Amino acid sequence: MAKRTISYGSSGEDVRRLQQALNSVGFNLDVDGKFGAKTQSAVRSYQQKNGLAVDGIVGVNTWNSLSKVSQNTAKSTNTNKTESSKIKAPTTKKRPEYQKSDTVISAENKLKDWENNKPDEYKSKYSEEIESVLNSILNREKFQFNMNADPLYNQYKEQYINNGKKAMMDTVANATALTGGYSNSYAVTAGNEAYNEQLNKLNSIALELYDRAYEKYKDGGNNMVDKIRLLRDSDNDDYSKYRDSLSDYYKDGDYLLSKLTSLSESDYKAFLELVNAYESDRDYEYKKYLEALEQQNFYDKLKFDEEKFNEEMAFKKAEAERDQRNADRSYALSASKSSSSSNKKSENNYVKTTMLPKSYEHFVNMTGYSGIMTEKEFKTSKKYKEEYGNYQNYLLEMYYKYGMK
Repeated sequence: MAKRTISYGSSGEDVRRLQQALNSVGFNLDVDGKFGAKTQSAVRSYQQKNGLAVDGIVGVNTWNSLSKVSQNTAKSTNTNKTESSKIKAPTTKKRPEYQKSDTVISAENKLKDWENNKPDEYKSKYSEEIESVLNSILNREKFQFNMNADPLYNQYKEQYINNGKKAMMDTVANATALTGGYSNSYAVTAGNEAYNEQLNKLNSIALELYDRAYEKYKDGGNNMVDKIRLLRDSDNDDYSKYRDSLSDYYKDGDYLLSKLTSLSESDYKAFLELVNAYESDRDYEYKKYLEALEQQNFYDKLKFDEEKFNEEMAFKKAEAERDQRNADRSYALSASKSSSSSNKKSENNYVKTTMLPKSYEHFVNMTGYSGIMTEKEFKTSKKYKEEYGNYQNYLLEMYYKYGMK
């Protein structure tokens, strides 16, 4: 299908194809079928880079240039088979898998070692002794004092009884001497009093011994209380040291856990960045693949249209050549019919001459084909000016080639 000349303000399928072709050579246009300022700027840039007239008008030269680019890019080996089958789907690297870094593994091992070295539960080395003393205090017998079982009391008792007996005998003897050696009741009474006086002294000693025994009992209890207090203080000191070591242990654990958490988060963040980079690369490769498919489909369609156009032009050229031969024969016959042939010939030449295209617009109206250069494009093409000399010769050649009937 022939492509019409398009410029700023044009729209339609040809503009879409133009935008796709320009995108395939590095531009970034919206394929919306509207020939706006951005499309015009891209056309001018392409024309300047490829030695074309920089007028922003897409005529035959610009279309032919884009067609050549498509041919160099497509390189199809089968005109009935698109190159899209040769475009391979993108192969990306294997998606990153998270693996702990050596730093994180080292931090984990240190935390495991910390867990394995947890201090044992506190065991008091004084507990048995404390319990023993406490049992002694709680189960201690009540204070009892048995004078008869006290050796010291019995010693004093024997001493004071003997002293009482002696005092009684001395008193009785003295009282008897006063009565001429005869015993009397006074002497007996006085002797008993002397004896009882010694026994009273023994009672005082018994009270002293009781008090002394009670104080000794109290001192024993106090000593046990002091001992258990000392044992408990020592036990509390040991437990306080254990608590300090346990507190230091958990502080170390908090530090190791915090460090492991920080390293793990940093490590995983780096992994996520790798995943994001991988996905970005994959999306980019897939986008390129889709763009390549779209571009290749465009080139395939462009090539198909060009081949169809060439077939149509070949058919039109054959028709034009046939018509020209018929016209030439008719002209030869008419020239030999009568003596007025010269006037007839002049008339035919005039008709023939007036039927030739005079401008690009005249050519398009006569042939319905818009794929040739405009006069402005022709003037900027050194190649065509050297080949045809002037635009009228070019129009005549194009007329015989594409549109003469």
